[in-house]
Amino acid sequence: MSQIRLENIDKSYGNQSILKDFSIEIKDGEMISVIGGSGSGKTTMLKLMNGLLIPDSGHVYIDDVDIQTIDQNELRRNIGYVIQSIGLFPHMTIYQNIAYVLNLQKTDASIIEKRVKELIQLMNLDEELLTRYPDELSGGQKQRIGIARALAASPQILLMDEAFGAVDEITRHILQDEILRIHQKLPITIIFVTHNIQEALRLGERVIVMKDGHIEQFDTSEEIQRNPQTDFVKQLLSYL
Repeated sequence: MSQIRLENIDKSYGNQSILKDFSIEIKDGEMISVIGGSGSGKTTMLKLMNGLLIPDSGHVYIDDVDIQTIDQNELRRNIGYVIQSIGLFPHMTIYQNIAYVLNLQKTDASIIEKRVKELIQLMNLDEELLTRYPDELSGGQKQRIGIARALAASPQILLMDEAFGAVDEITRHILQDEILRIHQKLPITIIFVTHNIQEALRLGERVIVMKDGHIEQFDTSEEIQRNPQTDFVKQLLSYL
C-alpha cells in the first residue's frame, strides 16, 4: 500500500519554480532518504506532505486521501516533523517539551507520563533529564528530544529535514544508529532529508536524488551506487 503519493505537483515561490510536474510514491513503513543541493526542492516536498504548503497544481495523498480535503490539524497529528534547529521551547522542561502535543490533545496526565517515559527510554536517555531545560543539554541530546517530541502522539509518518546537520560527526553517526534502531522498532514511515551522500545511502532503504525540482534517481542505496543514472548522481557518489 502506498502511504504517501504526490501526483503532478507544481510549486513556485513568486516567479521561481521549485517543483515541476513532480510525482512520487512512498510505501507504508519505508525509510526513505532524500538528497540534493540547496534549492532542489527537498524541504518544499516535505512541507507539501504535511500541509504546510499547498501545491499550485497537483495533489498530495496520504493513505489514498487527498490531504486538502481533511482537517489540517488532524493531518499533522499523524505526522511528526523534526528540523535541524530542533525548536525546543527554552522555558519548558524536557518533560514538558516531549508532552507538548499530548497536552494540546488534552491527553490524560497518567497516559502522558507513561508515554514520555517510554520515549526517553526509546531515545536511550536517562529519565533524570526530564526535569532539565533545553540549554542544559548537549546538541545530540536536544536532537533526540526533538525526535521524542515528534513521536509523542504516535504518528504514522516522521519527516526529518536536515535533522542531524548541526551536530558533530561522531554525534551524527550515533544519531544515525538511533534512527535506524527506532525504525526497526516502530511501524512508521520515515522520510529523511540530508545534504550528506554518505548519510543518505546509509539510512535510506530507498534514496531520492533531487536536482532543480525533479528526481534524478529513486532507487535502493545499492542500485544507486552500482548503477548511477545521471551525471549528477555520479558526481554525488564521487564525494564518498
